[in-house]
Amino acid sequence: MRIINIITNELILKKQKLEHELERTINSINEPTEDKVEKCIGLVNKLSEINNGIATWESYMNTKNEK
Repeated sequence: MRIINIITNELILKKQKLEHELERTINSINEPTEDKVEKCIGLVNKLSEINNGIATWESYMNTKNEK
């Protein structure tokens, strides 16, 4: 069952990296506002995708464990 842990950890790691990048971008003082806004929106969209992936994965794992 290592593959289950690997997939779970990869999803969590991707989420943490994106959250860190979003925080870094928000706190950046050297980027023009428009560039910062576009980058933040892109990162939020990627975070949303990962969050959906995590929810789907957890749902799949719960369904599998019930059987």
